Amino acid sequence: MGEGALAFHHLRGSTAHQQFAALVDPTTRVRHAATDLNGGQSIHAIHDTVLEFIRDPATADFETLALAVFTHQFECILPYRRVCEGRGITPATLPSWRDIPAVPTLAFKELALHCGPPERTFVSSGTTQGAERASRHGMPDLRLYHAAIVAGLREFLFPDVPRMRLLSLIPSAAERPDSSLSQMIDWALQHFGEAGSATFARAGRFEFAECADALRQSERDGHPVCLMTTTGALMRFLEHCARAGGTAAGPGAESFRLPHGSRLMDTGGTKGAPRVLSRNGLLQAVWNSFAIPGYFVVNEYGMCELSSPLYDNVIRDRYHGHFTHRAKAGSHWTRTRVLDPGTLREVPEGDRGILCHVDLANAGTALAVLTEDIGRRIKDGIEVSGRVAGAAARGCSLALAEFL
Repeated sequence: MGEGALAFHHLRGSTAHQQFAALVDPTTRVRHAATDLNGGQSIHAIHDTVLEFIRDPATADFETLALAVFTHQFECILPYRRVCEGRGITPATLPSWRDIPAVPTLAFKELALHCGPPERTFVSSGTTQGAERASRHGMPDLRLYHAAIVAGLREFLFPDVPRMRLLSLIPSAAERPDSSLSQMIDWALQHFGEAGSATFARAGRFEFAECADALRQSERDGHPVCLMTTTGALMRFLEHCARAGGTAAGPGAESFRLPHGSRLMDTGGTKGAPRVLSRNGLLQAVWNSFAIPGYFVVNEYGMCELSSPLYDNVIRDRYHGHFTHRAKAGSHWTRTRVLDPGTLREVPEGDRGILCHVDLANAGTALAVLTEDIGRRIKDGIEVSGRVAGAAARGCSLALAEFL
C-alpha cells in the first residue's frame, strides 16, 4: 500500500471502504465499536493540549502535537490501531506527521472512528444512497469542533470586526441537529452575530422575502451584514429576487447597495442550484446584486468528517496587508497534502492529486482524512478543482479504478 492512507491501494476495481474494512475485524464494524483503553475522562487530556494550541500556536509545535494525537488515536480507536498494526506502523516507528495513516472518508460510513462515546454525531448530506449510507462523524469532545469553528471564522471571515449582523440561509441546528454545517452557523450567530441577525431557512423552506427585507434594512441604516448561505441557496435567492423585480442584476432590476464591510460566505458547491455558474460568474453576480466586492466573498470548504474547514484567503490576507491569489487556506492546526492517486506520495507544487487533510481538531476521531476531492497546491494555498472521476454526491461508494 502507498504512503499516507489506510485504504487506497493501487488495485483496480477495489473500493476504498472495502480495502479499509478488509484489515479490520468485522465485529468492529458497528457504530459504538471504538474502545477507550485509557478509561473515563483521561481521553480528554490530549484534547486539552490541542485546545490550547488552537487558541495559541506558541503553546506547541504542529509536528510534536500531531504525533501525540496519533498515539492517542492508536491507543483508543481499535479499528484504526488494527489497520496501523497491519501496516507495521506504531507510535514508536512513525517518523513524521506526514506518515500518519489517513482514513478515507468512505470509512466513516462503515466504522466507528472515535476515542469515546460521542457527545454529538454529525451525518453527511448529499448521499445518493440514503441516510443509512451516509458518513457519520461521532465527536466524543465537542469542545474541539467548537473551538476550531470559532477560531476559523474569526481568522477568515471576521478578522476586522468583533460582531456584525448575520443573515443565514442555512437551517439552524435545532432543525438539523445532525448537520455539522447547521451547528457551525449556530456558533457563528452566537459568537459574531449582533442585533438584527436572523435565519431565513425555517420549517423546510427558504424565507427569501424576509431575507430581502433584512438586506433593505441594512441599506437604510448603514449597518454591514454578512450573508451566510449554501451556494445553491444563494443562486436560488438571486433568482427569487430577479422574479420579484428588485435585486438580481439584469435589465430594469434594482440591486442592493449594501454598506461597505458587508460580506458573504457560501459553501457546499452547487448542489440544489437551479443552474450551473462559474465561480467568477457567481462573484460577478454577488457584486451586481449586493455591491459586495470579490475580496469580501469567502467560499468555505468543509465536510462532515473534518472539524476544521478551509476558507478562501481573501479577507484574512487583505486584513493583514497581503494581496494574494484567491485560494483555500487552513488554520495553524491543520495541514493539507496533495497525493498521487496511485502511490499516495505527495506530488510537486502545481500538480493535481487527491487532497488529504490533517486536522488536530479531529483529535477525538480521525486525525488524517483522505478525501475524494481533487486539487493542487499553488503559491497562496490550495485550489480545489473537483471530485475524483465518477464520484457522485459525498458518501457514495467509489471504485478507485474509475479515477485511475
